[in-house]
Amino acid sequence: MGNAMRVLYVNQWAGLGGAEVSLLRLLEYLPREQIQPALACPPGALAESAHALGVEVFSVTFPSLRHGGKPTAGDMQRLSHAIASSDLVHAYSVRTGWYAGRLCRRLRVPMVWSVHDLFPFFWQRMWLQMVARRYAQAVVAYSSILQRQFGRGPEHKVYLIPHGVDTHHFAPLDDSERAEVRRLFDTPTDAPVVLHVGRIMPFKGQHLFLQMAQRLLMEYPRMPHPPIFWLAGDASMGNHRYAQQVREMSRVIKPFVRWLGFQRDIAPIIASAEVLVHCSTRPEPFGLVILEAMACATTVVSANRGAPAEILEQGRTGILSPPNDVTALAEAVYRLLVDGEHRRFLATSARRVVCERYTLLQSVQRLTDLYRSLL
Repeated sequence: MGNAMRVLYVNQWAGLGGAEVSLLRLLEYLPREQIQPALACPPGALAESAHALGVEVFSVTFPSLRHGGKPTAGDMQRLSHAIASSDLVHAYSVRTGWYAGRLCRRLRVPMVWSVHDLFPFFWQRMWLQMVARRYAQAVVAYSSILQRQFGRGPEHKVYLIPHGVDTHHFAPLDDSERAEVRRLFDTPTDAPVVLHVGRIMPFKGQHLFLQMAQRLLMEYPRMPHPPIFWLAGDASMGNHRYAQQVREMSRVIKPFVRWLGFQRDIAPIIASAEVLVHCSTRPEPFGLVILEAMACATTVVSANRGAPAEILEQGRTGILSPPNDVTALAEAVYRLLVDGEHRRFLATSARRVVCERYTLLQSVQRLTDLYRSLL
Protein backbone atom coordinates (compact mmCIF):
# COMPACT_ATOMS: atom_id res chain seq x y z
CA MET A 1 0.00 0.00 0.00
CA GLY A 2 3.02 2.28 0.48
CA ASN A 3 3.40 2.91 -3.25
CA ALA A 4 -0.32 2.96 -3.97
CA MET A 5 -1.79 6.09 -5.54
CA ARG A 6 -4.31 7.77 -3.24
CA VAL A 7 -7.43 8.69 -5.24
CA LEU A 8 -10.30 10.66 -3.69
CA TYR A 9 -13.71 10.09 -5.30
CA VAL A 10 -16.22 12.88 -4.79
CA ASN A 11 -19.96 12.46 -5.35
CA GLN A 12 -22.88 14.78 -4.63
CA TRP A 13 -25.60 12.17 -3.97
CA ALA A 14 -26.34 10.25 -0.80
CA GLY A 15 -28.53 7.55 -2.40
CA LEU A 16 -27.87 4.82 -4.94
CA GLY A 17 -28.69 5.74 -8.52
CA GLY A 18 -27.06 4.25 -11.59
CA ALA A 19 -23.93 6.43 -11.34
CA GLU A 20 -23.53 5.58 -7.65
CA VAL A 21 -23.85 1.85 -8.32
CA SER A 22 -21.16 2.14 -11.01
CA LEU A 23 -18.95 4.03 -8.53
CA LEU A 24 -19.34 1.31 -5.90
CA ARG A 25 -18.37 -1.35 -8.44
CA LEU A 26 -15.34 0.69 -9.39
CA LEU A 27 -14.33 1.02 -5.72
CA GLU A 28 -14.73 -2.73 -5.27
CA TYR A 29 -12.64 -3.69 -8.30
CA LEU A 30 -9.83 -1.14 -8.08
CA PRO A 31 -6.45 -2.87 -7.70
CA ARG A 32 -5.68 -1.91 -4.10
CA GLU A 33 -1.98 -2.58 -4.56
CA GLN A 34 -2.03 0.30 -7.09
CA ILE A 35 -4.82 2.58 -5.87
CA GLN A 36 -5.94 3.46 -2.35
CA PRO A 37 -9.45 4.94 -2.70
CA ALA A 38 -11.27 7.38 -0.43
CA LEU A 39 -14.72 8.92 -0.88
CA ALA A 40 -16.25 12.31 -0.07
CA CYS A 41 -20.07 12.33 -0.21
CA PRO A 42 -23.13 13.13 1.91
CA PRO A 43 -24.16 10.64 4.63
CA GLY A 44 -26.47 7.91 3.35
CA ALA A 45 -26.57 4.64 1.44
CA LEU A 46 -23.58 5.43 -0.79
CA ALA A 47 -21.35 6.29 2.16
CA GLU A 48 -22.46 3.19 4.07
CA SER A 49 -21.87 0.91 1.08
CA ALA A 50 -18.41 2.37 0.43
CA HIS A 51 -17.48 2.01 4.10
CA ALA A 52 -18.47 -1.66 3.93
CA LEU A 53 -15.93 -2.05 1.10
CA GLY A 54 -13.19 -0.73 3.39
CA VAL A 55 -13.09 2.73 1.81
CA GLU A 56 -12.35 5.77 3.99
CA VAL A 57 -15.35 8.11 3.80
CA PHE A 58 -15.43 11.88 4.37
CA SER A 59 -18.89 13.25 5.11
CA VAL A 60 -19.43 16.27 2.84
CA THR A 61 -22.71 17.75 1.58
CA PHE A 62 -22.76 19.62 -1.74
CA PRO A 63 -25.66 22.14 -2.03
CA SER A 64 -27.39 22.77 -5.33
CA LEU A 65 -25.60 25.31 -7.53
CA ARG A 66 -28.85 26.24 -9.26
CA HIS A 67 -30.44 27.41 -6.02
CA GLY A 68 -27.41 29.33 -4.83
CA GLY A 69 -26.61 27.04 -1.91
CA LYS A 70 -23.28 27.26 -0.11
CA PRO A 71 -21.48 24.42 1.66
CA THR A 72 -20.76 24.85 5.34
CA ALA A 73 -17.29 25.81 6.52
CA GLY A 74 -16.96 22.37 8.09
CA ASP A 75 -17.82 20.61 4.84
CA MET A 76 -15.30 22.67 2.89
CA GLN A 77 -12.64 22.07 5.52
CA ARG A 78 -13.18 18.29 5.36
CA LEU A 79 -13.15 18.34 1.56
CA SER A 80 -10.00 20.49 1.46
CA HIS A 81 -8.24 18.15 3.90
CA ALA A 82 -9.27 15.07 1.88
CA ILE A 83 -8.04 16.63 -1.38
CA ALA A 84 -4.75 17.81 0.13
CA SER A 85 -3.97 14.28 1.31
CA SER A 86 -4.69 12.76 -2.14
CA ASP A 87 -2.55 12.27 -5.24
CA LEU A 88 -5.56 12.69 -7.55
CA VAL A 89 -9.25 13.53 -7.30
CA HIS A 90 -12.01 11.92 -9.37
CA ALA A 91 -15.13 14.10 -9.22
CA TYR A 92 -17.87 11.60 -10.02
CA SER A 93 -20.80 13.98 -10.51
CA VAL A 94 -21.46 17.32 -12.20
CA ARG A 95 -21.76 19.46 -9.09
CA THR A 96 -18.59 18.09 -7.51
CA GLY A 97 -16.59 19.08 -10.57
CA TRP A 98 -17.20 22.68 -9.52
CA TYR A 99 -16.76 22.30 -5.77
CA ALA A 100 -13.74 20.00 -5.88
CA GLY A 101 -12.26 21.59 -9.00
CA ARG A 102 -11.62 24.96 -7.42
CA LEU A 103 -9.92 23.38 -4.41
CA CYS A 104 -7.88 21.05 -6.63
CA ARG A 105 -6.64 24.02 -8.63
CA ARG A 106 -5.61 25.88 -5.50
CA LEU A 107 -3.96 22.82 -3.93
CA ARG A 108 -2.40 21.71 -7.24
CA VAL A 109 -3.97 18.25 -7.18
CA PRO A 110 -5.02 16.88 -10.61
CA MET A 111 -8.73 16.23 -11.11
CA VAL A 112 -10.58 13.78 -13.33
CA TRP A 113 -14.23 14.71 -13.87
CA SER A 114 -16.98 12.22 -14.76
CA VAL A 115 -20.15 13.58 -16.36
CA HIS A 116 -23.10 11.16 -16.38
CA ASP A 117 -25.85 13.48 -17.59
CA LEU A 118 -26.96 15.04 -20.85
CA PHE A 119 -27.71 18.76 -20.77
CA PRO A 120 -30.16 20.10 -23.36
CA PHE A 121 -29.53 23.82 -23.00
CA PHE A 122 -26.70 25.75 -24.62
CA TRP A 123 -25.84 27.65 -21.43
CA GLN A 124 -25.50 24.37 -19.52
CA ARG A 125 -23.08 22.97 -22.08
CA MET A 126 -21.08 26.20 -22.00
CA TRP A 127 -20.81 25.86 -18.21
CA LEU A 128 -19.60 22.25 -18.60
CA GLN A 129 -16.96 23.34 -21.09
CA MET A 130 -15.80 26.15 -18.82
CA VAL A 131 -15.38 23.84 -15.80
CA ALA A 132 -13.59 21.27 -17.96
CA ARG A 133 -11.16 23.84 -19.36
CA ARG A 134 -10.46 25.57 -16.06
CA TYR A 135 -10.39 22.82 -13.47
CA ALA A 136 -10.15 19.31 -14.97
CA GLN A 137 -7.03 17.64 -16.27
CA ALA A 138 -9.25 14.96 -17.84
CA VAL A 139 -12.96 14.37 -18.39
CA VAL A 140 -14.46 10.88 -18.56
CA ALA A 141 -17.38 10.46 -20.97
CA TYR A 142 -19.12 7.08 -20.90
CA SER A 143 -20.67 7.38 -24.36
CA SER A 144 -20.18 9.33 -27.57
CA ILE A 145 -23.33 11.35 -26.94
CA LEU A 146 -21.87 12.49 -23.59
CA GLN A 147 -18.55 13.22 -25.24
CA ARG A 148 -20.09 15.44 -27.92
CA GLN A 149 -21.67 17.89 -25.46
CA PHE A 150 -18.19 19.18 -24.56
CA GLY A 151 -17.72 20.54 -28.07
CA ARG A 152 -14.33 21.34 -29.53
CA GLY A 153 -12.92 23.53 -26.76
CA PRO A 154 -11.74 20.95 -24.20
CA GLU A 155 -12.05 17.94 -26.53
CA HIS A 156 -8.39 16.97 -26.03
CA LYS A 157 -9.21 16.38 -22.35
CA VAL A 158 -12.28 14.19 -22.93
CA TYR A 159 -11.71 10.42 -22.81
CA LEU A 160 -14.34 7.92 -23.94
CA ILE A 161 -14.34 5.14 -21.33
CA PRO A 162 -17.62 3.16 -21.29
CA HIS A 163 -18.90 1.57 -18.11
CA GLY A 164 -18.13 -2.11 -17.67
CA VAL A 165 -19.94 -5.12 -16.26
CA ASP A 166 -18.76 -7.98 -14.07
CA THR A 167 -19.56 -10.77 -16.53
CA HIS A 168 -19.11 -13.43 -13.85
CA HIS A 169 -21.80 -11.93 -11.63
CA PHE A 170 -24.04 -10.76 -14.47
CA ALA A 171 -24.39 -14.08 -16.25
CA PRO A 172 -27.13 -16.49 -17.35
CA LEU A 173 -28.82 -18.64 -14.69
CA ASP A 174 -29.72 -22.28 -14.97
CA ASP A 175 -33.37 -23.38 -14.91
CA SER A 176 -33.45 -24.15 -11.19
CA GLU A 177 -31.94 -20.77 -10.28
CA ARG A 178 -34.41 -18.93 -12.51
CA ALA A 179 -37.29 -20.86 -10.96
CA GLU A 180 -36.16 -19.88 -7.46
CA VAL A 181 -36.05 -16.16 -8.36
CA ARG A 182 -39.51 -16.37 -9.93
CA ARG A 183 -40.92 -18.00 -6.81
CA LEU A 184 -39.74 -15.00 -4.80
CA PHE A 185 -41.99 -12.77 -6.91
CA ASP A 186 -45.00 -15.04 -7.27
CA THR A 187 -44.31 -15.73 -10.94
CA PRO A 188 -44.98 -19.09 -12.65
CA THR A 189 -41.85 -20.73 -14.01
CA ASP A 190 -43.44 -21.16 -17.44
CA ALA A 191 -44.62 -17.53 -17.82
CA PRO A 192 -42.44 -15.20 -19.90
CA VAL A 193 -41.15 -12.25 -17.87
CA VAL A 194 -40.77 -8.74 -19.30
CA LEU A 195 -38.68 -6.50 -17.04
CA HIS A 196 -38.17 -2.78 -16.47
CA VAL A 197 -35.35 -1.56 -14.20
CA GLY A 198 -34.92 2.04 -13.09
CA ARG A 199 -35.73 4.73 -10.58
CA ILE A 200 -39.42 5.56 -10.66
CA MET A 201 -39.47 8.88 -12.46
CA PRO A 202 -41.01 10.15 -15.71
CA PHE A 203 -37.67 10.08 -17.55
CA LYS A 204 -37.35 6.31 -17.06
CA GLY A 205 -40.74 5.72 -18.71
CA GLN A 206 -42.56 3.35 -16.37
CA HIS A 207 -45.83 4.75 -17.79
CA LEU A 208 -44.75 3.71 -21.30
CA PHE A 209 -43.82 0.26 -20.03
CA LEU A 210 -47.25 -0.21 -18.44
CA GLN A 211 -49.04 1.07 -21.54
CA MET A 212 -47.03 -1.42 -23.57
CA ALA A 213 -47.93 -4.20 -21.12
CA GLN A 214 -51.63 -3.37 -21.30
CA ARG A 215 -51.54 -3.38 -25.10
CA LEU A 216 -49.73 -6.72 -25.21
CA LEU A 217 -52.30 -8.35 -22.96
CA MET A 218 -55.38 -6.91 -24.63
CA GLU A 219 -54.63 -6.43 -28.32
CA TYR A 220 -52.24 -9.21 -29.37
CA PRO A 221 -53.05 -12.90 -29.97
CA ARG A 222 -53.00 -14.79 -26.73
CA MET A 223 -49.84 -16.70 -25.92
CA PRO A 224 -49.96 -20.11 -24.20
CA HIS A 225 -48.76 -18.39 -21.03
CA PRO A 226 -49.48 -14.65 -20.64
CA PRO A 227 -46.41 -12.57 -19.76
CA ILE A 228 -45.71 -11.22 -16.30
CA PHE A 229 -44.33 -7.70 -16.06
CA TRP A 230 -41.71 -6.92 -13.43
CA LEU A 231 -40.77 -3.35 -12.41
CA ALA A 232 -37.63 -3.03 -10.27
CA GLY A 233 -36.77 0.29 -8.64
CA ASP A 234 -38.19 2.78 -6.20
CA ALA A 235 -38.81 6.52 -5.89
CA SER A 236 -36.16 7.21 -3.24
CA MET A 237 -34.28 9.46 -5.70
CA GLY A 238 -37.18 9.93 -8.07
CA ASN A 239 -40.69 11.38 -8.15
CA HIS A 240 -43.16 10.19 -5.50
CA ARG A 241 -46.19 11.70 -7.20
CA TYR A 242 -45.30 9.97 -10.45
CA ALA A 243 -44.72 6.72 -8.56
CA GLN A 244 -48.26 6.93 -7.20
CA GLN A 245 -49.65 7.59 -10.69
CA VAL A 246 -47.94 4.62 -12.33
CA ARG A 247 -48.94 2.29 -9.51
CA GLU A 248 -52.50 3.40 -10.11
CA MET A 249 -52.05 2.68 -13.83
CA SER A 250 -50.89 -0.83 -13.09
CA ARG A 251 -54.17 -1.75 -11.35
CA VAL A 252 -55.82 -2.26 -14.75
CA ILE A 253 -53.57 -5.31 -15.30
CA LYS A 254 -52.77 -6.00 -11.65
CA PRO A 255 -52.66 -9.84 -11.88
CA PHE A 256 -49.84 -9.57 -14.43
CA VAL A 257 -47.69 -6.90 -12.70
CA ARG A 258 -45.11 -7.32 -9.96
CA TRP A 259 -43.54 -4.31 -8.25
CA LEU A 260 -40.14 -5.51 -7.03
CA GLY A 261 -38.93 -2.33 -5.32
CA PHE A 262 -35.25 -1.44 -5.05
CA GLN A 263 -33.03 -4.49 -5.47
CA ARG A 264 -29.44 -4.20 -4.30
CA ASP A 265 -28.48 -7.30 -6.28
CA ILE A 266 -30.25 -6.92 -9.60
CA ALA A 267 -28.25 -9.57 -11.50
CA PRO A 268 -30.41 -12.66 -10.74
CA ILE A 269 -33.58 -10.68 -11.46
CA ILE A 270 -32.34 -9.57 -14.88
CA ALA A 271 -31.15 -13.09 -15.66
CA SER A 272 -34.60 -14.49 -14.81
CA ALA A 273 -36.41 -12.38 -17.42
CA GLU A 274 -36.90 -13.12 -21.11
CA VAL A 275 -36.89 -9.47 -22.20
CA LEU A 276 -35.66 -6.24 -20.65
CA VAL A 277 -37.40 -3.08 -21.89
CA HIS A 278 -35.53 0.22 -21.71
CA CYS A 279 -37.95 3.01 -22.64
CA SER A 280 -36.57 6.32 -21.34
CA THR A 281 -38.54 9.28 -22.60
CA ARG A 282 -35.41 11.35 -23.41
CA PRO A 283 -32.01 10.34 -24.82
CA GLU A 284 -30.23 8.13 -22.30
CA PRO A 285 -26.63 9.16 -21.47
CA PHE A 286 -25.60 5.53 -21.00
CA GLY A 287 -28.02 2.91 -19.66
CA LEU A 288 -25.87 0.52 -17.62
CA VAL A 289 -28.79 -1.87 -17.19
CA ILE A 290 -28.64 -2.57 -20.94
CA LEU A 291 -25.10 -3.92 -20.61
CA GLU A 292 -26.14 -5.88 -17.52
CA ALA A 293 -29.01 -7.50 -19.42
CA MET A 294 -26.76 -8.30 -22.37
CA ALA A 295 -24.28 -9.96 -20.01
CA CYS A 296 -27.12 -12.01 -18.48
CA ALA A 297 -28.25 -13.13 -21.97
CA THR A 298 -31.56 -11.35 -21.45
CA THR A 299 -32.78 -9.82 -24.71
CA VAL A 300 -33.03 -6.02 -24.76
CA VAL A 301 -35.60 -3.77 -26.44
CA SER A 302 -34.59 -0.11 -26.17
CA ALA A 303 -35.55 3.28 -27.52
CA ASN A 304 -33.47 4.01 -30.60
CA ARG A 305 -31.58 7.09 -29.43
CA GLY A 306 -28.87 8.16 -27.03
CA ALA A 307 -26.20 5.78 -25.80
CA PRO A 308 -28.35 2.61 -26.16
CA ALA A 309 -28.26 3.16 -29.93
CA GLU A 310 -24.44 3.12 -29.65
CA ILE A 311 -24.36 -0.06 -27.55
CA LEU A 312 -26.98 -2.19 -29.32
CA GLU A 313 -26.70 -3.39 -32.90
CA GLN A 314 -30.17 -3.68 -34.43
CA GLY A 315 -31.16 -7.28 -35.08
CA ARG A 316 -27.84 -8.67 -33.85
CA THR A 317 -27.51 -7.82 -30.14
CA GLY A 318 -30.92 -6.31 -29.42
CA ILE A 319 -33.93 -4.48 -30.79
CA LEU A 320 -34.08 -0.70 -31.20
CA SER A 321 -37.59 0.74 -31.21
CA PRO A 322 -38.80 4.27 -32.09
CA PRO A 323 -38.76 6.49 -28.97
CA ASN A 324 -42.03 7.05 -27.07
CA ASP A 325 -43.93 4.77 -29.47
CA VAL A 326 -45.97 2.33 -27.39
CA THR A 327 -47.34 0.50 -30.44
CA ALA A 328 -43.87 -0.20 -31.84
CA LEU A 329 -42.61 -1.19 -28.41
CA ALA A 330 -45.44 -3.70 -27.89
CA GLU A 331 -44.89 -5.14 -31.37
CA ALA A 332 -41.15 -5.63 -30.74
CA VAL A 333 -41.70 -7.33 -27.38
CA TYR A 334 -44.46 -9.55 -28.75
CA ARG A 335 -42.29 -10.76 -31.63
CA LEU A 336 -39.51 -11.68 -29.22
CA LEU A 337 -41.84 -13.55 -26.88
CA VAL A 338 -43.32 -15.69 -29.67
CA ASP A 339 -40.01 -16.29 -31.48
CA GLY A 340 -37.79 -17.94 -28.90
CA GLU A 341 -35.14 -18.93 -31.43
CA HIS A 342 -34.55 -15.32 -32.53
CA ARG A 343 -34.65 -14.13 -28.93
CA ARG A 344 -31.96 -16.63 -27.93
CA PHE A 345 -29.81 -15.68 -30.94
CA LEU A 346 -29.88 -12.01 -29.89
CA ALA A 347 -29.15 -12.89 -26.27
CA THR A 348 -26.16 -15.11 -27.12
CA SER A 349 -24.68 -12.50 -29.46
CA ALA A 350 -25.20 -9.76 -26.88
CA ARG A 351 -23.38 -11.61 -24.12
CA ARG A 352 -20.45 -12.30 -26.44
CA VAL A 353 -20.14 -8.58 -27.28
CA VAL A 354 -20.17 -7.57 -23.60
CA CYS A 355 -17.50 -10.14 -22.75
CA GLU A 356 -15.34 -8.80 -25.58
CA ARG A 357 -15.82 -5.03 -25.17
CA TYR A 358 -17.50 -4.03 -21.92
CA THR A 359 -16.04 -5.93 -18.99
CA LEU A 360 -15.60 -4.18 -15.66
CA LEU A 361 -11.92 -5.13 -15.59
CA GLN A 362 -11.38 -3.40 -18.94
CA SER A 363 -13.10 -0.25 -17.68
CA VAL A 364 -11.10 -0.20 -14.44
CA GLN A 365 -7.84 -0.70 -16.33
CA ARG A 366 -8.60 2.20 -18.68
CA LEU A 367 -9.32 4.47 -15.72
CA THR A 368 -6.19 3.34 -13.89
CA ASP A 369 -4.08 4.05 -16.97
CA LEU A 370 -5.67 7.52 -17.22
CA TYR A 371 -4.90 8.28 -13.57
CA ARG A 372 -1.26 7.34 -13.99
CA SER A 373 -0.91 9.45 -17.13
CA LEU A 374 -1.85 12.54 -15.10
CA LEU A 375 0.78 12.16 -12.37
